[in-house]
Amino acid sequence: MSDKFPINQLKIMLEKARQADSDCKQFGADHHKYQWNEPASLKEVEAFEKDMGIPLPQEYRDFLLLAGNGGAGPYYGLFSLDEVRGWLSWKIEPEKEPWLYPGREALNGDDFEEEDEEEEILSTETDEEPEEVGDSYLRGCIPIGSQGDSYFMYLMVTGPNQGRVVYVENEISYIFFPREPGFLAWYTRWLREVAANYHIFWFGTNLDGDEACLRKLYEETKEENERRQIISSMGKFPVLSSESKKWISDMSLEYICESEVNDILKLLWRVSPKKKDDFMEQRWKEGMYEEIIHEVYFSIHHLNQDKKEVLDHWGRRILEILPKVPQVQWYLAFDLLRQCSWLTLKDVKGLWDAAEKESKPQLIRSFGAFPDASENMELFLKALEEREDLKLLNGAILGVPVVRDELLLASMERICQDFPYTMGQVEVTDWKDEEQVARWDRRSEEWTICHNADLVLEKVRETFMNPKVLGTPRPRRMLLQVGARHDMGIDHPHQEGGIGVHPLIAVVIKEMSGKFPMTASQWDKVLETIETLTLKPEERYWCSGGSSHWIYMVPPTPCSPLPEPYYYDLHDWSVIGRMKNLKTLVIERICVDDFSFLAKCSKVETLSLYNTNFSDCRLLGQMTSLKKADLRRCQLEYKETLDCMGQVDFRLVVGRGQ
Repeated sequence: MSDKFPINQLKIMLEKARQADSDCKQFGADHHKYQWNEPASLKEVEAFEKDMGIPLPQEYRDFLLLAGNGGAGPYYGLFSLDEVRGWLSWKIEPEKEPWLYPGREALNGDDFEEEDEEEEILSTETDEEPEEVGDSYLRGCIPIGSQGDSYFMYLMVTGPNQGRVVYVENEISYIFFPREPGFLAWYTRWLREVAANYHIFWFGTNLDGDEACLRKLYEETKEENERRQIISSMGKFPVLSSESKKWISDMSLEYICESEVNDILKLLWRVSPKKKDDFMEQRWKEGMYEEIIHEVYFSIHHLNQDKKEVLDHWGRRILEILPKVPQVQWYLAFDLLRQCSWLTLKDVKGLWDAAEKESKPQLIRSFGAFPDASENMELFLKALEEREDLKLLNGAILGVPVVRDELLLASMERICQDFPYTMGQVEVTDWKDEEQVARWDRRSEEWTICHNADLVLEKVRETFMNPKVLGTPRPRRMLLQVGARHDMGIDHPHQEGGIGVHPLIAVVIKEMSGKFPMTASQWDKVLETIETLTLKPEERYWCSGGSSHWIYMVPPTPCSPLPEPYYYDLHDWSVIGRMKNLKTLVIERICVDDFSFLAKCSKVETLSLYNTNFSDCRLLGQMTSLKKADLRRCQLEYKETLDCMGQVDFRLVVGRGQ
């Protein structure tokens, strides 16, 4: 144990940090609340070191023994030794050089996908082979804390960087070494910055130092990436001094013609909104049109600048220069333009003919967001007939306005027929075979279209059978997730004259009888014996939510096709008409595709269709045994039929029985 460890100083700093952030608003602070755990015993530390086969870095070891065995620290705090053990699933391997080292943070993401590049990256002094990376990239370090999700803080415990902290994402998509040379400098910096109320969501990624220090460092530094890091780090200060505001104004002039200036925009916005706007105007004069599109978006969504004010100022100018910018930027531009109250799709759809093939999928999605999109359906309907360019077809499916339109309904039905759920998978035996991979890629796109088109088709169908009605809750549609539909054979062809069964009815039948009919004769018998049937969107039937008016339901068990001639059908409720002894029928808060089965319910005496999409009262006239009916919250048509049914006690939203 070191006599030089500044435990008293750390205690004072921790108390200052706790007082500065008494509401625990810093990221992760509500987890550790600026409290250390009880210090670890020497026996615990030595046992850990023995098990790991390495001595712990002295500063971290002293912290465990004198400050706390985990607790208050950056992000979600520091792990205890027991937690370190729990997260440590790899070998330390002190005899080998650690795979991680400062500078390796540049080797992220796609760098591991190219074989040649991977071999170059891994040709270190250890001569390790590329395939070893998956098991050994964390050797030489231990986990000391979580940053959330799959991001963790590690401490190097072997090699030339022993004692340094490193941030790593579990899939190696992110590796970052804070600049502090050891654990104690890293930890005390965190305490200082919390006490100073700095903005430190990603602690350690900005540079250390106060305003004057960073300004001086900028003037002494010529390397552009380092200068950019300094500019970004200036954002950590909660209040900017007058000296810093002047420095920011002067410094920004160096970046008039540079790309990626969001950090400068944020600083200028803090100096004054006018400074930020003047900076953008100067960039516009220099022809930085492509960048301005992004900066307008940034101003609205990240600087919280008034959207109407920004779009009134920039909208028409962006529209005018669209032909001058790469079409890859059109999507973002239209995301802005569609929010301009003065602009309609009719005004801009002429750009469709000028758009390149690669731009059209995103462009048509943007077109669908304009308020007058439904008045220009011909554009969407034409794109929905595409079968070769699947990206364009998918863009049209995602962009088309969902309205009550017969042509749209027919178009979506054709797509679902051409791209059914029953498509077979494409097998790839050789991923280097370009033809096999191309077929696999196309099938993946077909599956995407299949899923998206099916969902849009259901929404279009709903505009016909379950439209919004002011003041009335919309009945729920009971749908099934893709996997369940496949297992139940819903989208497979069925024999002519078969008997469709809605899955909800099957679930309720099993609930009523205690077992599931497994043969056709058992189904026949069950249907004959049912005297009461109740169908409601009970929560026990929910698999997951969708919206206020549709849900994915729990599939029947077993989740397999029914015995012929029976089959599952998400839109067929007619099996209710086969329940010859049915006397009480309750269907409430559910959207039913077709109520014509009611004409066959000749023995039903009590009927409730409360808050359903039922409308045609003429069907009730054929229910000769009907005595009582609840039709509240139904949008009724042909209500004169009810006047001829004097023997029935009706409950209506408006009218007798209310």
